[in-house]
Amino acid sequence: MKPLALAAALAAIGSSRAHAHDHMDMQADAGSNDFAATVSLVAASYDTMTFSGDYEGVLPRLTWTHGRFSLAAMASAYRLYENGIDNVGIGDVMASGSLVLYTDGAFAAGVMAMVSAPTGDEYLGFGMGHAMAMPSAFASWTVPGITLSGAFGYSRALISFAHLGTHDHGVWPLVDPMNMSELSWSGAGDHAFTRDLRVGARMSGGIPVGHVVGHERVIGSLRVAFGHGRVETAAEVQVGLVGDPFNVRGVVETALRF
Repeated sequence: MKPLALAAALAAIGSSRAHAHDHMDMQADAGSNDFAATVSLVAASYDTMTFSGDYEGVLPRLTWTHGRFSLAAMASAYRLYENGIDNVGIGDVMASGSLVLYTDGAFAAGVMAMVSAPTGDEYLGFGMGHAMAMPSAFASWTVPGITLSGAFGYSRALISFAHLGTHDHGVWPLVDPMNMSELSWSGAGDHAFTRDLRVGARMSGGIPVGHVVGHERVIGSLRVAFGHGRVETAAEVQVGLVGDPFNVRGVVETALRF
């Protein structure tokens, strides 16, 4: 995968959010004009201080990449089982734009801005309850067969925190937990065994900042991706290591570039 293509894909798809997690799954030549449609299936179990259960979700995503610039939009729908009650609903809608600022053949770096709209039901655990702004910076380094990448950003609810005092937002929303104000980070390694087969590992997390009480989280994951031509399918297993984001979560996604 070319560094510029990787960085653009990482930015268009990646952020602190779980479904948007810096997947390196679309391969576009620099200077090309590509559209991609991706469908992800998610299943997870969770056990927090106040809620326990599991959920399944369907997450469609559209991405447009033109040279160094990318745009992406994503929606989600879930079946959420919490404390013995089943609920069905949509999650927060997200959109992002990214720009690769620098590339020298092996190294690429850029910036991304992501926003979310509070379309998910906050009280049932489908959404944050507030619009979010999530700017970040990313970089990748590629040598034959090996790619290393990372991202660092800041996420904040677009509200005034003055009336919240020491309110504990908790691990929320259940389907994709984050803090109302946090620093987000991720680091990944990817190895291409063949032209079509890649295996990788990633660590990601969030660190609460500001006056609102929050919860640090760390997630570890392993990923296998197989792509041929314009289609790529990937499977990922994620484990919540710190902060109870979930116990274990599985993601299977298929992307079509056209």
